[in-house]
Amino acid sequence: MRIAHVTDVYLPRLGGIELQVRDLALRQRARGHETTVITTTAAGPGSPVGTAHPGGLPVVRLGADRFDLGPGLGPYRTRPGRAVREVLAALRVDLLHVHVSAFSPLGWAAARAAAAAGLPTVVSVHSMWHDVAPLMRRYARWHAAASWPVVWAAVSSAAASAVREVLDGVPVAVLPNGIDPAEWLIPAHRPVAAVPTLVSVMRMVRRKRPRELLRALLALHAAGPGRFRAVLVGDGPLLLSLRRELAAAGAGTGIELTGALDRGAIRTLLAASDVYLAPAPRESFGIAALEARSAGLPVVARAGGGVADFVQHGVEGWLVRSDGELRATVASLLDDPGRIASVARHNRAVAPRVHWNGVLDRAGALYETAAQRQGAWSGGARLLGSAT
Repeated sequence: MRIAHVTDVYLPRLGGIELQVRDLALRQRARGHETTVITTTAAGPGSPVGTAHPGGLPVVRLGADRFDLGPGLGPYRTRPGRAVREVLAALRVDLLHVHVSAFSPLGWAAARAAAAAGLPTVVSVHSMWHDVAPLMRRYARWHAAASWPVVWAAVSSAAASAVREVLDGVPVAVLPNGIDPAEWLIPAHRPVAAVPTLVSVMRMVRRKRPRELLRALLALHAAGPGRFRAVLVGDGPLLLSLRRELAAAGAGTGIELTGALDRGAIRTLLAASDVYLAPAPRESFGIAALEARSAGLPVVARAGGGVADFVQHGVEGWLVRSDGELRATVASLLDDPGRIASVARHNRAVAPRVHWNGVLDRAGALYETAAQRQGAWSGGARLLGSAT
C-alpha cells in the first residue's frame, strides 16, 4: 500500500509529532508498505525538495518551489487544495494519513482535498484542543469538516474528547503514539536511592510548564535541603531564563538543567533515577512519561491529560490536579520511599499496553475503515488526478 503521511512539522525540527511520524512511517515500510512524508519543514539551507531520510524514508518538502504559494510562520505554509492534489496524484497514493495539531494549514488543506477527491483519509490530532475549542469549532464548521468522509483519531482519550466536541459529536478513535517498552526497561533493578533522583524530560516551552516545575522543586528544596536531587532535560526558548532563575537560588539545590540529551543519554539517566515528573496539564499524550514508565519509574503527572491512558492513580504512579498537589505528592513520596519502590516493582513487572505492534495494527484497522468510507483502495490516485 502507498501511504502518504502529511505533517506541517517534521525533522530536522524536533518534537513529538516529528519523531512519531518518522517512526510510524519507517515501521510501516518494514511491514512492506511504501510510505512517504509530505511536509513544509525545510531540511536546511540549500536542501532540495524531495530529499530522503537517512533511514530510507522519502520526504517531499514543499518549500520554495511551485507548491509554495504563500508565506508562512516557521515551517507553516498555506496550500490551496489543487496544489496538494497535484503532489498526491504524482505519488499515486492509496491512503493519506494527516497529522495535525491546532494550527496545521498544510494538514487541513490536504485532508480537505483528499477527502473531497475520494482518497481514503485518516486525520490524527496530536494536540489538546480544549483551550482553543471555540476557535477550532468555528474553523471546522466553516469547512464542514464534520461531514468529510474521513476517519478522525487522536493520540489519547483526553485529546479525542476535545476533537469530538469540536466536530459536534463525530466519532473520534484513539491512535496513541508508539513505543518499544523493552527498549526502555532498565536491565538491573536497584533500590530507591537514599537521596532519590527526580527527573523530567520536556521541551522548555511555556505549555510544558518547566518554570512551574522548577519553582515547585525549589520550594521542596527550601523545605528540606538535601532530601533529593532533580534533573530537568530539554532545550527550548525558556532554558536560559530557567538557568538564570536556578543560579539566583544559589548553590546546593541539587537541581540540574542539562539541555537536550539524545535517547541513549536519557535511558542512562532514567536508569539512575527514581521518580518521573510530568507537570503539563494539557499533555496530549506524554511520550517521555511513557518512556520513563516503561523504564520502571513511577510517574507523577497532571490529571486530565493523555498520561492518564497509561498511568492509573496509585498503580503506575500518581495523578494530581494542581502544582500544589504535585509538590505535596512528591514531598509525601520523599517521606515514604517504600511507596516509590512498590510502584517501581509493578512498572518493571508489567509492561504498558501501548507498544508499536499494537499501534501499527490499530492504524491498519483505521485505514480499512477509511477505505470502506470511500468505497475502495484503488480509486484514490485516479480520483485525485481528475478532481477539480
